[in-house]
Amino acid sequence: MDVVTSGTVLGAKPTDGPDRVTAILGSDFAENSFDDHSMWRDYGMVEFFWCRTSPDHPWEGHHFTLQVHRLSYWGGSIVNRAIRDRYGRFDRHLRFDKLERLLAKRGVRVEDVPDANAPAFTLHWQPASQVSVLAFRAHERGERRRGDERVGDVYAVSSSMSAETVAWNRARYGRQDA
Repeated sequence: MDVVTSGTVLGAKPTDGPDRVTAILGSDFAENSFDDHSMWRDYGMVEFFWCRTSPDHPWEGHHFTLQVHRLSYWGGSIVNRAIRDRYGRFDRHLRFDKLERLLAKRGVRVEDVPDANAPAFTLHWQPASQVSVLAFRAHERGERRRGDERVGDVYAVSSSMSAETVAWNRARYGRQDA
């Protein structure tokens, strides 16, 4: 709930540099890169992404994603120590309807956003924090079930999704209910 309402992970913003994120989340990460212009660090359930115009330029924060679906495979052991220290134990599943209900109790609402991944997934957006929530809704026909994913589980939480991106999705995929 804190990520959806604040747009940060323990205070780490999507625009923060690698050193700041590591100061918050710790040095236990895997670093990945496709080239000299992009990099991401995998802190277990949380991944932060950076880009730069050239190797001579500093890394600029681009976005983060909480890969919530990883909980169904590995449980709370996939959650970064700093996050576990703050929030305690994690269940293998986070139900979207529960998350939405708890956010509503805080006065925070999410909007449904049409998405290319429908109907297997639904996309939801919190305008103030610009955080999106992707929820698992259906197995593709003929698809083997992976892990212990359940219909209605939160699949991922990501930042930042701008109002322009939401408008583009609505124009491209329609305003139908997610």
